[in-house]
Amino acid sequence: MKRSALAGLLIIATMLASPAFASNDSDQCVMNLQAVNNKLASAATLDAATKGVVITKTEQAKAAHNANNDKECVSLTQQALQDIQSHMNSQ
Repeated sequence: MKRSALAGLLIIATMLASPAFASNDSDQCVMNLQAVNNKLASAATLDAATKGVVITKTEQAKAAHNANNDKECVSLTQQALQDIQSHMNSQ
């Protein structure tokens, strides 16, 4: 319980702090992609369904970023981070 609460606070802090350092949507997109990758690597307890959804959103976000649609990338990565957070809170 404490670990999931701590993880939740870390994700929220990351999401709130990121816009302060990102100068544009492209920077925000890259930072969010890195945050999702870090969470996927450290969240060993993600179930297969949640992990699949997060990976799909991450791939879509990368494609959006490559197509210079950084607003879509930011939206998708924020959704992926929220999915991870929701799963961690439900444990």
